[in-house]
Amino acid sequence: MIRVRLWGWVLRNLPGIALVAMLAGAVWIVGDAFNDRTRLRGELAAVQSDLATTQASLQQAAETARIHRAHLDRAADEARAWGALSDELQNMEGRDAPLSPLLAATAGRLFSTSQ
Repeated sequence: MIRVRLWGWVLRNLPGIALVAMLAGAVWIVGDAFNDRTRLRGELAAVQSDLATTQASLQQAAETARIHRAHLDRAADEARAWGALSDELQNMEGRDAPLSPLLAATAGRLFSTSQ
């Protein structure tokens, strides 16, 4: 008897029960979408923070590389200048005028250690 009454009540209220179930499903889907959106916003903020940090590190590395290249260029220029000076001093040794004693001693010290 209770089953019959229960089934009778369910059948009479079936459209309302279906409507409540659909509304509950819609609320659940919207809530789930809202939670996903909130989670994705948090992840986006974290990724943007990581990106800013990485870009700052990249700019710092680029600046360091620029300074290093400039240093290497200066060192190469200096090495070329010293090479030209060394060649000039070696070519001056065979000229007619003898070197002064101070210059001869300096050249002797320079070229005896480098060879």
